[in-house]
Amino acid sequence: MTEMMKKLFTILLAAFLLVQVADAQIFSYGVKAGIGFSSLKFNDITGINDGSQVYDLVTGDAVMGYHLGVQTRVKLAMAYVQPEIYFNTGGGTVEQVITGGATAILDVKFSRLDVPVLVGVKLGPARFNLGPVGSFVLSETNDLQTLVPGYKVFSQSMTWGFQAGFGVDLLKKISLDARYEGSLSRLGETLTIGGAEFPLDARPRQWLISLGIWF
Repeated sequence: MTEMMKKLFTILLAAFLLVQVADAQIFSYGVKAGIGFSSLKFNDITGINDGSQVYDLVTGDAVMGYHLGVQTRVKLAMAYVQPEIYFNTGGGTVEQVITGGATAILDVKFSRLDVPVLVGVKLGPARFNLGPVGSFVLSETNDLQTLVPGYKVFSQSMTWGFQAGFGVDLLKKISLDARYEGSLSRLGETLTIGGAEFPLDARPRQWLISLGIWF
């Protein structure tokens, strides 16, 4: 091997190592999984008369779901951008409060694909982030159909929301995150019961707790 070829080989090897180090410092990817606690938030509806009974519909309790997917991160000094995509399940309950009778619990469940793009700052191992999230609804089941056949809470196949929260990176390979997610899209359809129309815009909100592993 000539001296010129040795120098060229050395330069190429150094450039390759520098690129690998830069990539490792700037871009990373991994997987994540966790649980969520979601509920439906809407203005309570009172005085519904279906001809046989009178009842109210009010916001019920939160339910637990899970999420699983992949995460990426692009570092920019102390700031970073973190796009993710994961499968998410959740829902909530609606209470049917019958006048002079018992309270019935109506379950609402959904599965969807969530795509958040978060912008954050990193202070040591701690992180704080905020950003939009697009959600693609995959399936929905709800007990409101016992009141109005065919009724859907998610009248749109895609919805928009936001996420905000904090996290901590441990051992450079493990991350823990806690976030709040709210909805920005108008959901639901008008309930028509007993000849009267009632607006029901039941927007999901949830807390997400995640464990991530980076490669």
